[in-house]
Amino acid sequence: MSSTTITITKFNGTNYAQWATGTALLLKHKQVYGMIKGYDHKPEEPAANMTATEKATLKDWMNRHGVARSTILLSMEPRIQAEFTVVDDAKMLWEKLASAYRSKLKLNIFKIREDLWSIKLQDCGDVDNYASRIDRKVKDYNL
Repeated sequence: MSSTTITITKFNGTNYAQWATGTALLLKHKQVYGMIKGYDHKPEEPAANMTATEKATLKDWMNRHGVARSTILLSMEPRIQAEFTVVDDAKMLWEKLASAYRSKLKLNIFKIREDLWSIKLQDCGDVDNYASRIDRKVKDYNL
């Protein structure tokens, strides 16, 4: 039996868009994407006299929820992971990350655009220096 290895870039606090896209694809591959989108709801807490089917349904949901949550947490650098480990719900975890980092991305886009527009060919002397300065900026922003 062959297995597929999928590698995504770990979330480092500055690469939200790239990380979120890769992690969403990984969650889809693992068939647990519905957990973070709210499509896959937790079954009602069963009564003490629950049936074997109810037990199996709840156990299956809890396993898939654990896969979704651990996939998200394990795809982060440890310093960021430590900040979000306390969030027990996979959907809430995904939403908190989006809330915390998506707005920063929008602010960064304006800063990046401003910085790149400020690099002028006439200030660099020649095309090689111009390209080199742009390349350094791209690396600075981890693009």
